[in-house]
Amino acid sequence: MTSSPQADEAFLIWSRNFVALVIANAATWNIPQSEAAALQTLLADYDAKLDAAKAGNRGKADVAEKNAAKEALMHKERMVTKLYIAWNLAVSDAQREVIGATVHDGVRTSIPAPKTRPEFSFKVADIMRIQIDFRDQGSASRAIPYGCNGAVFCYTAADAPVSDYKLLVNSALLTHSPWTLNLPPEAEGKTLSGAMMWQNEKGEKGPWSEILSVIIP
Repeated sequence: MTSSPQADEAFLIWSRNFVALVIANAATWNIPQSEAAALQTLLADYDAKLDAAKAGNRGKADVAEKNAAKEALMHKERMVTKLYIAWNLAVSDAQREVIGATVHDGVRTSIPAPKTRPEFSFKVADIMRIQIDFRDQGSASRAIPYGCNGAVFCYTAADAPVSDYKLLVNSALLTHSPWTLNLPPEAEGKTLSGAMMWQNEKGEKGPWSEILSVIIP
């Protein structure tokens, strides 16, 4: 898990280093360009919102927007670390220390790669909010399978349902069921398509679930 400073200015400096390191090593670490681009966008947004929140004529809305931008950037950094860096053998211990990721001792328990696939369903929770209920294939329990740290949910919002896994360009790690996905205003009226797969504590992923779709209210 990424360990980052909490103070606004310190977090901004740390995030600039984090994003620069990810971009420079994206190909080597097998991090999708979409994830690197998303980090850049969120960093730029936080930088701008922080400036607005420090201005002499700032208001409560400016501070709230800064806090929201900071939370979004922090969430993406943690997700990228968990999905692509934490157990990536291409990442050196020195690089892990720079970005605040856990440096492992090299002794790993025998955790098998996931063999089953998640089953899930969508439920409209509210405007721009979709609840996702998931469980292991054929199980009555919502417990995450042994050795897994969650389900990787990949999704996209488009004008029509998507059937190609490669088009599911956004991702999140779901650690408990149910889990609620909050969508941006521009997604209203579009179709959310998504699929998921289990991920173990070493970052190994299991087989895909089927792709499901739902209209975003």
